[in-house]
Order: sequence, then structure tokens, then C-alpha cells
Amino acid sequence: MAEANKSLLSRLNQIDFDLSWRFAVMCKLDKSSMIFKVLDLVLYVFEILGSGVPSLTFSILILPFCNTYWYWVFFNMSVAQVFDTFCQFAVKNIFKRQRPAYQNNEDMFFTHGPDKYSFPSGHCSRMTMFCYLTASLLDKNVYFIQYTLAMVFYAIVIVSRVLMGRHYCSDLVGGAILGSLEGFVMWEFLWF
Repeated sequence: MAEANKSLLSRLNQIDFDLSWRFAVMCKLDKSSMIFKVLDLVLYVFEILGSGVPSLTFSILILPFCNTYWYWVFFNMSVAQVFDTFCQFAVKNIFKRQRPAYQNNEDMFFTHGPDKYSFPSGHCSRMTMFCYLTASLLDKNVYFIQYTLAMVFYAIVIVSRVLMGRHYCSDLVGGAILGSLEGFVMWEFLWF
């Protein structure tokens, strides 16, 4: 039985690797081509915007300029990002899964400590948590355009992680599960 489980895990791991490699287009394109340069720039911008540093900085800097309602929204989003950082660092330290060997470590934005590990994707957990909170905050009938733009932004950041070869597909699944749990805990227990 133990060998059958090991064989199943080994096959699932291989499927995850093959699928991730298939989607890691940025690792396969000719780096001198124009399409690579444009796509690389666009994905890199989304990588930076989806990381915790700019989003947390923005949430804190905008606080003095907000009315009472939005002040508390951005304050809670700041708390949510700190909560996400602690959660993902804890999980990354437990699993310590190495990032894909085919990705380029030299151009990764602001990786430190447990960020060198792959599982779960911190960008994915953060964006999934933001999806949960955005869906809880905004009336989709009134704020349809803003809601749709936010969801598209979150989706691009999440997908970019595999396209750039930063993560395996299972890292995104783990990040989505973690982010959903974080969003639930934030909205139900920590939001004020």
C-alpha cells in the first residue's frame, strides 16, 4: 500500500512538473526576440504589482487621503497583507519546496527568507485573499466595472507565476487554498 501511494505521488509530481513546464513559456522563448522583451516587461510589472511590498505600501500611504469608510477598507487590507505574509512564510518554511530549476532567479523581485521556496505561491495566496475580500466588499451590480477589473488583474498576476516559471501549478493551487482561508478568516474574524 505504501509503495502504491508513493507511486501515485510520484506520478502526480511528474504531471505537475510536465504541466508547469508546458505553461512556462517565458523560460522557452528566445530572449533576444521582441515578443519576449514585451511579454517579459508586462509580466514583470504584474509580478511587482502583485508582490506584497508595493500593495502594502500603497494601502498605508493612501490612508490619510481616504474618507472614513475607505480608510477602514485600506487599513484592513494592510492588516490582511501582513496576515498573508506571516501565513505564507509559515507554510513555506514547513514545506520548503524548491522553485523550478528552469526559472531565472536573477530577475526575481524582492525575494528574501522563505520567499526562496515555491510552495505555496505568495502572489497567488495574496491575490486569492484579495479576490475574497473584494467580492465580500463590493456590490457586483453597482461596482461591476471596478470588480471586473480587479478580478482580471488578480487573474493575470496568478497566471504570470507559472508563465514566468516561478512556480509549479500545484503551488498556485496551494496558494489559492491558503488565500481563500486567509480571506475567510480576515472577513469573518479580523475585519473591523
